[in-house]
Amino acid sequence: MFTSTASIFTQPDQIKVYKYRWVIIFIFLLNIAVNCFQTMQFTIISDVVIKYYEVDSFLVDLSGLIFFIAFIPFFVPIGYIIEKNSLKTTTLISTGLTAAGAVLKIFVNSPERFYLVMMAQFLCAIAQTFLVVLPSEVACAWFDAKEVSTACALGLLGTQIGLALGMTIPSWLIKGSDNKDQVSEEMFTLFIYNAAICILMFTLVWIFFRSRPPLPPSQSQADLVSADKGNKMPVLTAFKGFLKNKDFMIVLLSLGVPYGIWTTFGIVINRIYMHYIPDGGDNDVSFITFAAVISGGCFGNIFFGYVLDKTHQFKIVSLLVLLANTLSTVAQVITMEMGSRTGSFISISLNGFFSGSLIVLSYEYAAEKTYPVPEAYGATAMNIMYAISALLLVVILDLVFDSVGFLTGFIIITVSLALSTMGIYFISPELKRRDANLMKKEKELRF
Repeated sequence: MFTSTASIFTQPDQIKVYKYRWVIIFIFLLNIAVNCFQTMQFTIISDVVIKYYEVDSFLVDLSGLIFFIAFIPFFVPIGYIIEKNSLKTTTLISTGLTAAGAVLKIFVNSPERFYLVMMAQFLCAIAQTFLVVLPSEVACAWFDAKEVSTACALGLLGTQIGLALGMTIPSWLIKGSDNKDQVSEEMFTLFIYNAAICILMFTLVWIFFRSRPPLPPSQSQADLVSADKGNKMPVLTAFKGFLKNKDFMIVLLSLGVPYGIWTTFGIVINRIYMHYIPDGGDNDVSFITFAAVISGGCFGNIFFGYVLDKTHQFKIVSLLVLLANTLSTVAQVITMEMGSRTGSFISISLNGFFSGSLIVLSYEYAAEKTYPVPEAYGATAMNIMYAISALLLVVILDLVFDSVGFLTGFIIITVSLALSTMGIYFISPELKRRDANLMKKEKELRF
């Protein structure tokens, strides 16, 4: 039987990889997908929500932005909870908050209850603050060093599946009728199923999820457990160390800012697309966002996670992905300026392939540069950068779109991506986590 708390290994050099790791990563994938499904539910049908609740467009945007806003003030207390508790306890807390938010959404199907929408989104946002920092930690706790980047990508796959479904299913189920009674019924149908799935997810985590296997899957994990004896480094101590780590700070900016730009996609795409292609409609927007998120978040993340496991060429892979991301953004600008629906679909999907893949690169690169600091802390720092970048960009783009124009907004994005790409050049080749595993292999070869 697997225990739900970290074991103290009497033989720290004993390594074993368990088949149960696939159950763990699959449960985690489903769990984070269910949470991320909540993120853009209202912003993707913003025109319907504005008419139904009779609220300003900014408040509708805020229902998505709250997931970024929540991360900034809550990362320290949540980091403390992660520090003091096992993976299972932390995951149960987050899954419970998601379920609570989903249940609350059952009651939002009345025009005067927009405040309940924000309360429900706030609960789900706090839950997401827990979940999005854990994929690297779950992967490292259960998977061999040769599989850890792929496992992290599989965990992160859940974020993209959830976002993609959250950007499409509401558009399919809520038709945007002028009849508010019909919209109320459609909302109730969506959110009753939503709540049932979230409660089921909580039950699965409670019964089947485990924090760690009895024996570590890699030497780097064995070293961590042997050194810490189950006690994690305080989160503030870790963050002070990050500020002195030049390589990590470059990774934080060079990969954090571009992914922050990508996370605003679901918030601003409706406005951008309808400006350039006004006859496209909500179905166009939902289909394009689904394709973009799936191409990057699903295929891109797994592909580049596999490449990292096989090559460990973090610097080269990051440089190439960022360069391709910048060029595909330029292609997106050109096709939209031309008013081409087909061209926009292709360029946005291509951009999604590279943009969505940045999350696995950033998590894994951060883990390599900050080892032996717990992986969740590096991921927390990355998510703070995502949140700050996304919030600033949404505010800047709103101002630029209204006062200058959409093309100027795209130029700001493209210049930011180009500067981030150049930053990768200044990172040293040292990979601390990989080196810890290589030292173990060298010792085995000597004997």
